[in-house]
Amino acid sequence: MQIVWLEEQITNKRIMKIKKRKFRTAVFLTILSVLLQTVPVRATEEDEQLPTGPDWAIDMDTAPEVVSESAILMDADTGVILYEKNIHEKMYPASVTKLLTCLVAFEHSELTDVVTFSHDAVFGIERGSSNIGIDEGEELTMEECYYAALLESANEVSSGIAEHVGGSIEGFAAMMNAKVQELGGSDSNFVNANGLHNDEHYTSAYDMALVGRAFVQNEVLLEMSGTPFYHIAATPAQKDEIDLRHHHGMLPGGQRGQSWIYEYTIGGKNGFTVTSRQTLVTFAEKDGHRLVCVVMKVEKPDHYRDSTHLFDYGFACYEDPSIRALIDAKAEELNPVQEEETPQTEEQSGGLTAGEMENGAGSLDDEGETNPEEADGQEEESREPEQKKSGGIPVLTIIVIAVVLAAVAVCVLIIYRSYRREQERRRRQAEIMARHRARKLQQAE
Repeated sequence: MQIVWLEEQITNKRIMKIKKRKFRTAVFLTILSVLLQTVPVRATEEDEQLPTGPDWAIDMDTAPEVVSESAILMDADTGVILYEKNIHEKMYPASVTKLLTCLVAFEHSELTDVVTFSHDAVFGIERGSSNIGIDEGEELTMEECYYAALLESANEVSSGIAEHVGGSIEGFAAMMNAKVQELGGSDSNFVNANGLHNDEHYTSAYDMALVGRAFVQNEVLLEMSGTPFYHIAATPAQKDEIDLRHHHGMLPGGQRGQSWIYEYTIGGKNGFTVTSRQTLVTFAEKDGHRLVCVVMKVEKPDHYRDSTHLFDYGFACYEDPSIRALIDAKAEELNPVQEEETPQTEEQSGGLTAGEMENGAGSLDDEGETNPEEADGQEEESREPEQKKSGGIPVLTIIVIAVVLAAVAVCVLIIYRSYRREQERRRRQAEIMARHRARKLQQAE
């Protein structure tokens, strides 16, 4: 019994030493985390270059917080940019591609043209992707095709448009890329007409704003993209009655309920793939001002929330006399009076870069065209002070918080395990004492 008792005492001492060592470690980690929290945190140079809000806005005081990874707000009539965030980042457009598809097709066909759908157009799209059930060999007019692409986002119809106008998907994609370059875009490469994901099919918010601006100036297409409902009648060449409903949730009268209706919306196109996430191009008009809003790579319903906030901010800019003066001045720069022999066109101007507005007069060369290299340089310079003022959570702060939580978790675990071991020790000691009393009773007998 004496040997058992000694072994028990040795075991208890070892347990206590382990408990003390772990407790000291937990206390040290806790104190360290508290000290780190009291030290002023200064972001590294790399952190300062990361945008924590908009890259630029014409009125930073009223600019909204936008969660979309990329966003832009552009005046459709002048090309002035009112807001931008990562507008030249590579993004996958999904079905907003169809705005460019319809724009290119409109310039190279008539509304009365008849599109006959091939086997590749009908069966060359992903199973389960958006379609209106057109069969191989069926026919639609080009006008009906536009409505099907813009309202129901019909992928097979978009492929049929491409084959009819470009002779092939590849041929039409080349026309799409040429059109974007004509409008002043340089961030895009389109390989299909419907926006189904392809790693080589990409664009930027800026390029899509240029496409949207050209789209708004086409009154026929604009009216189509703002139509909530359209009916395609049956014909001998297409035997089904087809009802088309717009999928854009901000369009008054659309099918998406009333949650995100924006009363000034006049058209637009939504898109989604697993890779691109939500993409949205929206056109709105108020008091004679027409705006194009593009948001990309965002989750539902933040694409509607971001767009609504951007439109509210943009229209408010026109109501502030001082801000309106800045907008008008930049509009005159982008659209000079036609006095020179080779005036600058709206398409060549493309739009106002962040650096130009931040530096007042902008960065224009002698012939009135924006110098991309100078503009990019000014943009980086203009972003730095804004990023220093922006909120954001520094990386070191996140690390400190993680250390604190880890320390708390370790303390809780140590306390719990100590409690379990203490209970086990008491149980074993009770058993030993019980056996000891039993032996004493036996000896007494």
